[in-house]
Amino acid sequence: MLREEYLSQLREKLTQNNIQGIDAMIEFYGEAIDDRIEDGMSEEDAVAAMEDTDSIVKNAKLDKPIASLMADKVKEKHKEASSSGHGTLFTVLAIVGFPIWFPLLIAFFAVIFSLYISMWAVVVSIYSVELSFGVASLASLFGIAAYFMGQIPLETAIALLGCSLLFAGLAIILWRPIVALTKWMIKLIKVVFRAIKSMFVK
Repeated sequence: MLREEYLSQLREKLTQNNIQGIDAMIEFYGEAIDDRIEDGMSEEDAVAAMEDTDSIVKNAKLDKPIASLMADKVKEKHKEASSSGHGTLFTVLAIVGFPIWFPLLIAFFAVIFSLYISMWAVVVSIYSVELSFGVASLASLFGIAAYFMGQIPLETAIALLGCSLLFAGLAIILWRPIVALTKWMIKLIKVVFRAIKSMFVK
């Protein structure tokens, strides 16, 4: 397959699936082919080394919001029903079944939204712990000022200094693991929601 044939096929499939930003995607994959050709590959080999157009379209669909994927799925089913002569029946069943499928749809989105919020709440709570160590360290450090005002004994001031250093140390030590854990959680969120979206993508 030649470059223009590959890009034309990709554009057609992207258009059929209502993918946004088609021109930018075509430009990106066109440049990827050109780079391979500049590296010494033949045009046919450069195209053969590219990702399959169906895979590109599937990944692009998985980047769409769940609501858009569900709407596309309904349109697809309606189109299939219409092509087989059951378009009217499909519409009637959709209207009659509204009291059943609409509450289920709301419940589905409620569960998805709750899952999304819960997973991000874990990320927020992790940073809250880190922030609390930093605040506790500063609070303990400022508390030492009370010693110079004659309000607390030296032993208490030394204890506050020790607490300040302890909390500061914990904040410093845990910073890298927390950042790594946050990145892992973000990846997990993407994986989970792409898995959910894949239910609506062929």
